[in-house]
Amino acid sequence: MSDTSSKQELTVKISPSIVIFTFLFIAGIWLAMQIKAIIFMTFIAYIISVGLNKGIDRLQSKLKTPRILGVLVVYILFITLLSLFIAFIFPPLIKELSVFLSSMQLPTVFQNEFKNFEVNFGSIKGLLDTFGTSITTAFTIISSTFSGAFAVITTMVISLYFSLEKPRVIDGLAGFFSKSREEEIKEFFHEVDSQLGNWIRGEMILMTVIGLMTFLGLIALKVPYALPLAIIAGLLEIVPNIGPIFSAVPAIAVAFLTFGWPVAIAVTVLYLVVQQLENNLIVPKIMRTNVNINPIVLILGILIGAKLFGVVGALLAVPTFIVLRTIFTTWKKYVK
Repeated sequence: MSDTSSKQELTVKISPSIVIFTFLFIAGIWLAMQIKAIIFMTFIAYIISVGLNKGIDRLQSKLKTPRILGVLVVYILFITLLSLFIAFIFPPLIKELSVFLSSMQLPTVFQNEFKNFEVNFGSIKGLLDTFGTSITTAFTIISSTFSGAFAVITTMVISLYFSLEKPRVIDGLAGFFSKSREEEIKEFFHEVDSQLGNWIRGEMILMTVIGLMTFLGLIALKVPYALPLAIIAGLLEIVPNIGPIFSAVPAIAVAFLTFGWPVAIAVTVLYLVVQQLENNLIVPKIMRTNVNINPIVLILGILIGAKLFGVVGALLAVPTFIVLRTIFTTWKKYVK
């Protein structure tokens, strides 16, 4: 009897395009990890540029100044304000922070990152004692934190280029699309720039106001380390919903360990009052771009950023989310 059974073979065909795409995707991830420092510098430069573009655009439209002049005026003003901040805030901040950090146990990821930065707070204190409030000394401290002055200068140069060449960059990106959609694509990029700029400027104002209010309140209550605690409160404003809660914990702990429960309760009330003023008065007037992020998604994003890229990754997690979401929501509106 002949064998009538037939063998069935399953053949899986993989097109060359899939292989090429997979290879390029993996290679792209590997390359991104190798040049992550450059990516960070470029991203920070983009954030600075977007935050300053509105002032440049206003000078160009209302005063009819050439764009290059508007860029120079705004950037000189920005660098001047930043230098004043470094000169007057950083000396007392570093002195208090060196004592503050020595009395608190930071998470492992932050301890490792501080080791990677090779910041010696004892030597910083010595420099500050030697040179006082010298802008050069303060700038040296900041430069060492970001792995040298070259990184800071490069970031500012890239940001300056983004602001100066903004129209050409947008025209160049729009050129990749068909002529029929070129104007629409330009409007898309302008809207992304506007939304991100509104959020960045609003966040900077919000962080400053909250930090100042917290500082004055802690000074009134005579809580030690008022300046670093206030800066923590201001910086954590970038983390919606849960940032104010996290910022209150060290302040309450310091108050309790120093003075006991009465002052700790007073500090708790202070942070609650500041948060209520923020939610009901400050945010509605300042923030034009609302950031509604699920707290779980937010925490996961910060943890992933910290795990992959350290402290810088944790700090850039929220801005990265805002950038991607703004691009996605704006794109959806234009493709409809």
